[in-house]
Amino acid sequence: MKTRIANQEVNRNVGIFILVVIMMFYSKGAYSQEDDSTEALFRSNVIVSELWTPEVKINSIQGDIGTLVGFYGGALFNHTFLLGISGGVNLGHPRINYGYFGIIGQYIYRPEKLVHCSVQWLLAHGSTKDYENPKSGLFDNFWNISGAGFYLMEPGFNLEINLSRSIVFVAGVSYRYVTGLNENNENVSITHVTNKDLSGLNFNIGIKFAKERKTKK
Repeated sequence: MKTRIANQEVNRNVGIFILVVIMMFYSKGAYSQEDDSTEALFRSNVIVSELWTPEVKINSIQGDIGTLVGFYGGALFNHTFLLGISGGVNLGHPRINYGYFGIIGQYIYRPEKLVHCSVQWLLAHGSTKDYENPKSGLFDNFWNISGAGFYLMEPGFNLEINLSRSIVFVAGVSYRYVTGLNENNENVSITHVTNKDLSGLNFNIGIKFAKERKTKK
């Protein structure tokens, strides 16, 4: 008797579950036939791509030419607007060791053209630290930059050349504004680097690699 009652209860629960599933599919089908009136920040035909760019920056700090190796990338909307992250670490400057990490926004004008241009804006937090020993090799103290902190803002302008549908060569110029560095910090007691020293022109080259993630229609 108890077994039959239990079976009846199981059958009733299974029936309820099936009914709920059918109603869910029916409501989904009915909703899909209606006009989509949902308001959203982006239109339904937005193309979202993934873009990453390794780059090299050349600049002058305290009279010496140096290089910084870095990257930027993130989400690219309709091949036109990039919102993402950026970072870099000193590679070739003989005395000043520094790096940064932050956010970047970039607008690309007429990306379908063979040669086109883009503008960008970088906001980041950085850090600099004197070399413990004189730099004798390219990768000496490569990551040893945790010392005196600073903030930077760097607007830039680029010329771009489409090498293929998803690979783009980039060359540009930017100007770095640095503030917040404590020039009396013990981590810069040898170089005495200043906010003004770290500010200045940068000449940038890089390669963009894009990968389309999804297309909504």
